[in-house]
Amino acid sequence: MILRAAQRVCDEEGLAALTLRRLGRELGVDATAMYRHFASKADLLAALIDDLFLREVRAPEPGRAWRDNLRDIIVDWWKLYRRHEGLSQAMAGQPDDEPQLFHITEWSVRELIRAGIPQDQLGLFYQTIYNFTVGNGLVAAFSPWLTVPELRDEQRRVYAALDPARFPSATTAAPSIYPETEEVFLFSVELILDAVAAKGAAQDAGADRITSAG
Repeated sequence: MILRAAQRVCDEEGLAALTLRRLGRELGVDATAMYRHFASKADLLAALIDDLFLREVRAPEPGRAWRDNLRDIIVDWWKLYRRHEGLSQAMAGQPDDEPQLFHITEWSVRELIRAGIPQDQLGLFYQTIYNFTVGNGLVAAFSPWLTVPELRDEQRRVYAALDPARFPSATTAAPSIYPETEEVFLFSVELILDAVAAKGAAQDAGADRITSAG
């Protein structure tokens, strides 16, 4: 009940509106009652964010292909930012030592191992996925001209009005230069998954050559 009330305040009014005193009013109790559950707003946020990751990012299914599992992790993770824009900055700044964030790392790295990524590059690939997902979540939360259809239309008109003699490529791309936000994200996810698959295939091919030579 407490976490859902905190989530509602953040989703509707933003992180700045969330205080333990405000949360007490939402729940119809004295603010001091909140301190029996959470020592500070930081503790409350840590619990809320961990709970959101637990509820909204699905665990991978053991029998599925690594690509499908990794795609679901990335997309669920990004959609968490899209659904809870008021919490996006707090989520991005949360240390990775919360229980559910450990699970996100474990699941992602496990699928990278299944894809054939070599051990010495697991960190590079995982950090790329992390930066890509969180970065896109933050950009979407703080850049309405990327997410609001009317503002995207306005940006296309701005590009279409450029001098084609000076900006021939940009004006050519103007009609399609600001696609729908989720379409762009999903397109980019497949590019990352293609890179993972290519690296895994290259590792397999190299191992086969070594085996053949032996």
